[in-house]
Amino acid sequence: MKKWMLILGVAAAILSACSNDEPSSNAKNDTKKAETQQESTLPSEGFYVDTTDLKVDHIHGLGYPASGDAFMLASHHGPVMYEDGVWKETKTEKHDYMGFHAVSDGFVSSGHPEPGSDYENPLGLLKSTNLGESFEQYAFEGEIDFHYLGASYETGRIYVFNQMPVEGMENGFFYTDDLGESWETMAMEGFDAQQMSNISAHPTEADTVAIGTERGVYASDDGGKSFELAVEGVYTTYVMQGTDAAYIAELKDDKMVLHKKDLASGEGEALVIPELTAENSIIFMAQHPTDTKELTFATLQNDVYQSTDGGATWEQLLNKGSVK
Repeated sequence: MKKWMLILGVAAAILSACSNDEPSSNAKNDTKKAETQQESTLPSEGFYVDTTDLKVDHIHGLGYPASGDAFMLASHHGPVMYEDGVWKETKTEKHDYMGFHAVSDGFVSSGHPEPGSDYENPLGLLKSTNLGESFEQYAFEGEIDFHYLGASYETGRIYVFNQMPVEGMENGFFYTDDLGESWETMAMEGFDAQQMSNISAHPTEADTVAIGTERGVYASDDGGKSFELAVEGVYTTYVMQGTDAAYIAELKDDKMVLHKKDLASGEGEALVIPELTAENSIIFMAQHPTDTKELTFATLQNDVYQSTDGGATWEQLLNKGSVK
């Protein structure tokens, strides 16, 4: 198998700053069969509390979990939620989620547990169906922290890039359809890049996956067996495959540009966004699961913007991690 020595993209500084690769003393090699995360439920009353004094640093992902209207930010100090104009945070379960992705019945992630937690560190592949009040560790707990992970919103397919070779998983690209019980190796034919921003799984088509790179966007419709350079010649800081099109954040002359494109035809349009430079690049983006006009993105300096009209206008929700 080819050894992948990718130089990671613009989010690498945040990812490395949050890394803690020391395994727990009771790390296991077996995959856990979960019984408590089989269907989506709301967290207990009071688990999330309203806040006007929010300070978020090191955003690791965002999305709309469990097909809801609220979106979640994964941060170095736990999850926060935004719903109906109100920010909410937890007082417990403040885990350092990495590779966070919302899915139709909750979210999947990796990362590190909060200090004093009984969860194994690193977290391996985990899933929560109650918005983070609890989760199950399904694979490689105590062994791997998946910084680069992409999850299909509806199909259950999860793509990962493994930087931490262990028994049972080499360095490279893989996917699973059963929460890590089994893994398929991705051949990656035609993929030729040195930097990677993220892995984007299509929300409804399991075999369709895109990867943002310094050369543009590579796309595959066969589960990563082969890739084509669908968008060429642009430094991509993030690519998101939505239900209506792909959204591609690009660096051009030190300025951020956001395009909405059909990856198959290449046709699309540039969206008007707030002025952002390379130092404050777009690093995460999500689309509402049922309202395609609602888009939210986060930047390297922890700014968060949201549009409810398909990108025509944007409201800033966080300014350097603080409520405006």
